Amino acid sequence: MEQEAEIAVVGTKGQIVIPQQLRRELGITPKTKLAVYRKGDKLVVTKLKVPPLGEELKDLFREIDRQFKGKKKPTEKEILEEIQAYRRGKRAKEFAGL
Repeated sequence: MEQEAEIAVVGTKGQIVIPQQLRRELGITPKTKLAVYRKGDKLVVTKLKVPPLGEELKDLFREIDRQFKGKKKPTEKEILEEIQAYRRGKRAKEFAGL
């Protein structure tokens, strides 16, 4: 369905303000992620649909939080090691169940 074009102005920092009516209609709020890509001489902007965290990841993050409660903040390496250990354990359980 064709709609009349809305006007957006590019600011000095390269920012574009999406007209309020379009933001309301599309549910675009602060922190909404948008993908912007070029198609010929046009810019295409689309709202990203980020799936919610699965229960498995939520459980993993809870376990990490529990293990590090009261300790120093874990490093990225420690977090990656925890994730890998969790995955190895999960694979072992799946393999044992075969």
